[in-house]
Amino acid sequence: MKRPEAAPRPGKKSTIYDLARLAEVSPGTVSRVLNNRDKVKPETRERVLRAAKELNLKPQVSVRTRQIAILSEPTFTDRIEGYAATLAAHLAFAFSRRNIGVMLPSNPFEQLPGSFLDGVVAVTFDKALQTMLRELETRMPVVYMDKFDADAREYAVCSDHFNAGYLAAKHFIARGRKAPAFFAGNSRPFVERLRGFRKALAEAKVAADERLQLLVGPEISRASAITRLVRAGADALYVPGTSFQAMECLHILTYVMGLKVPQDVSLIGGENEGISALQNPPLTTVEEPLKEMAEQAVTMMDRLTSGGKVQPRQLTLPVRLIERDSVA
Repeated sequence: MKRPEAAPRPGKKSTIYDLARLAEVSPGTVSRVLNNRDKVKPETRERVLRAAKELNLKPQVSVRTRQIAILSEPTFTDRIEGYAATLAAHLAFAFSRRNIGVMLPSNPFEQLPGSFLDGVVAVTFDKALQTMLRELETRMPVVYMDKFDADAREYAVCSDHFNAGYLAAKHFIARGRKAPAFFAGNSRPFVERLRGFRKALAEAKVAADERLQLLVGPEISRASAITRLVRAGADALYVPGTSFQAMECLHILTYVMGLKVPQDVSLIGGENEGISALQNPPLTTVEEPLKEMAEQAVTMMDRLTSGGKVQPRQLTLPVRLIERDSVA
């Protein structure tokens, strides 16, 4: 009677076939698990992943398609449309052109533990997701988008949010606005823009009125915040971001408050390509290089998952102001 083959020792160089023997499944099943394909029972997937960990198996690229997860926090409002959705789409297209597989988990806390990944690109990240990402960094490359507090060891691609705020305030001042206001959510990217906004005001010796600089949480509606700014004397509003915030502001100013843009209040927003130019009036915007950011992040991840090195680890890409008709 033929004796069964012994399972490979953990210290030995392992193959897909070794993993199949240890997990007691077919090589095809191993391939489906490592490439995150469906039609595998959860208990089988768990057994294969457990065996892979035991063998410290890191398959060569020629054996399997590299798999990258594109993550956003599950509760982030822009996952379907706006900033996060646009950036995730650019990332997915850029990875596909390089024949790199992509996962877009709806809930990374539940789905990532059962996946065999080569790396992660983090688009948005709250405290809970950052905790998870720090653990993942010990096992695979992680590239962050717009992480302005990244430390020296982290990989990050950012747009120049500081200069975005600077350009917006400088444009208001050049057009004779006396009381430019800033309104955005209370998060690090918006804080960066506010820093730039304040620098331009200081250079022009325009008094910084704290009543005209709002960073608010989700409990404060845009309508109430914009009303507060206008009543405080704002004659111009910078409403940054690429998730239609400026368009909502334009609607509130025009149809809720009965004001004219730009005659009563000037407005600058974030660029939404193909939409900002079609508003009434067409919106002056600050464009963030989302496509270029995605390309740079994918280039980073491609090199890291191919055994290469990346220098510098952090890139900041330029923004540009697009002048239209919403600033008088």
